[in-house]
Amino acid sequence: MSTIRRKLTRLSVVSDRIGDRDAAPYLLVGPALVTVFLVTIGPMLWSLWLSFNRWKPGSLAHQEPTLNGVDNYEWLFSNDRFIDSVVNFAFYGGVGVFLQVALGTLLALALYNYVESRTLRIGLLTLFIVPMMYAPLVAGRMWQLLFLPGGGVVNGLLGVVGLPTVNWLGTRWLGLTAIMISDTWQWVGLPLLIVYGGRANLSDSLYEAAKVDGASRWMMFRRITLPQLRNLIIVAAILRFMDAYKFFDKLFIMTYGGPGTATELPTFFTYLVGFQEFNVGRAAALTWVLGLGSVLTMLLFWRYMRTVEAS
Repeated sequence: MSTIRRKLTRLSVVSDRIGDRDAAPYLLVGPALVTVFLVTIGPMLWSLWLSFNRWKPGSLAHQEPTLNGVDNYEWLFSNDRFIDSVVNFAFYGGVGVFLQVALGTLLALALYNYVESRTLRIGLLTLFIVPMMYAPLVAGRMWQLLFLPGGGVVNGLLGVVGLPTVNWLGTRWLGLTAIMISDTWQWVGLPLLIVYGGRANLSDSLYEAAKVDGASRWMMFRRITLPQLRNLIIVAAILRFMDAYKFFDKLFIMTYGGPGTATELPTFFTYLVGFQEFNVGRAAALTWVLGLGSVLTMLLFWRYMRTVEAS
């Protein structure tokens, strides 16, 4: 009888230890999860609730949040100014991100294939990385001065070659193009680094075998380089698209959404609604629309990657 009791006692001790061991990870991770909830998820849920409320802290009529259903979202999607900002974003995000990723990819392959000196290659890579260290406001101010219609360097160069000067920041599409050029100058180094690292890790035996078979450079690029680097290029595009959804600094300093509202992007429109009109409910609705748009973009890229891998 005493032997059975000892065995039962051992089993209970072992089970208690197993229970403690199972609970330990949750006890260790618990504080971090609570912090993440309080800092991230909590404010997100609060902003979601605010998006269904009418709240203007600076007004006399709506000092406290008042539920108004989906009125904020109805106002948003019927607002011509918001629609124009989405069109501007489609131009900036589509053309700008494509330009950055395509140019970064071409520069990376050119550096790897045609620059034989390792020192020169590292120097050129550093040269492309340096602009990423600039504060966006500083880079925006610098490019604003370069694009000045009266004494800017860009118009000065156009005059040297006999071309007429252009009011770069004075029209909708030229203003967006100028902002896009400044952002490309600053961030082309990111896709360049990603693609360059991927190309450096490709086996040279693939290219040697292709040369033996008589493949041209173009065929090797299409059949070897591009398929091997496709996922990295997509990752670079995703990163730049995510940044495009929160693009604000250069727009603020270069055009302030002008002339008028011509170059506004959704992020800048959100800033005006939230911090100029102090309409917290509508600003919260705007942030959720932008957040869902960024998630949808990422899912589309992910689906494309899966489709390519499956084929």
